[in-house]
Amino acid sequence: MNTIDTLLISTNFFGYPQEIVKALAKRGRNAIWHDDRPAADNLTKALVRLSPKLIQHKSDQYFAKIFAETAQHNIRDVLVIKGEALSVAMIRKMRESFPKARLTLYFWDSYRNMPQESEHKVDLFDRVFSFDIADTKADLRLQYRPLFFIEKYADMGDVRQDIDLLFIGTAHSDRVTVLDRIARAVPPGYDFRKILYVRSGLLHRIQKVTNTPYRHTPGQDFIFKPMPKVNVQEMIARSKVVVDIERDVQTGYTMRTIEMLGASRKLLTTNPSIVNADFYDPQNQCHIDREAPVIDPTFLNAPWRPCDPALLKHYGLTGWLDDVLS
Repeated sequence: MNTIDTLLISTNFFGYPQEIVKALAKRGRNAIWHDDRPAADNLTKALVRLSPKLIQHKSDQYFAKIFAETAQHNIRDVLVIKGEALSVAMIRKMRESFPKARLTLYFWDSYRNMPQESEHKVDLFDRVFSFDIADTKADLRLQYRPLFFIEKYADMGDVRQDIDLLFIGTAHSDRVTVLDRIARAVPPGYDFRKILYVRSGLLHRIQKVTNTPYRHTPGQDFIFKPMPKVNVQEMIARSKVVVDIERDVQTGYTMRTIEMLGASRKLLTTNPSIVNADFYDPQNQCHIDREAPVIDPTFLNAPWRPCDPALLKHYGLTGWLDDVLS
């Protein structure tokens, strides 16, 4: 068995940890991945986010076991992505377990959407990156590094684009409300396809009672099991414009934003930061107001304008690893 040299700790988010492990393998790095939470059930996720102290003992035991099992290897790098359930005490334990390793932390969420302890973890790592523009300006300990797209998005193939506008995502925060506004703003004659993931049918029924936009949204727009990644990519390949709605507590570019850069698909986004991006092209990306969206048919009809290949390389997973694990 090959000796493990890289420990990756992150949420199992749409298969991205597995993609990172595969990309590291191409670099000759043998990585092992572990979830950044002790369990993946909804109760554990909620406790980690809302009341981490209630689950800290369980989390600490979980990470202590991982460190003990992995300490037998010559770990050169520990890469933690977000690490919500990883307490300050266990980060210190991690440093003791891997004294020769470089510890890197990457936030693909904003401080405003993470436990308050997150800011106290920064000084315990050798390097810390964040995707959030506002956080990196306010906390100079953070290095700014946007998210990435996996190389599969750069190879969509020759597919007939029969969907004018597409949204695929989780129905969290104010997304359904904003989508309802966007649907009303779509010019006549354009097809707007929406696929909203809800964690349970019960939650959906409760939202229909308490949230008017849920009642306005057709039932067929909701799914209750995550769509496989390959199906998401197939839907995006068929789309001319993809709609992006960021959490209003974040300023960083979502994964969907960067994926569309790789997929050569136009983006309609509620994130005002898009106009300051180094890849921004008003023919490819368009900002709309989440409160009062206005959609210009000129943007919908314009073709995609190719990007600088060097820029695409920077935003691919390879470029991300070049920066985060340089």
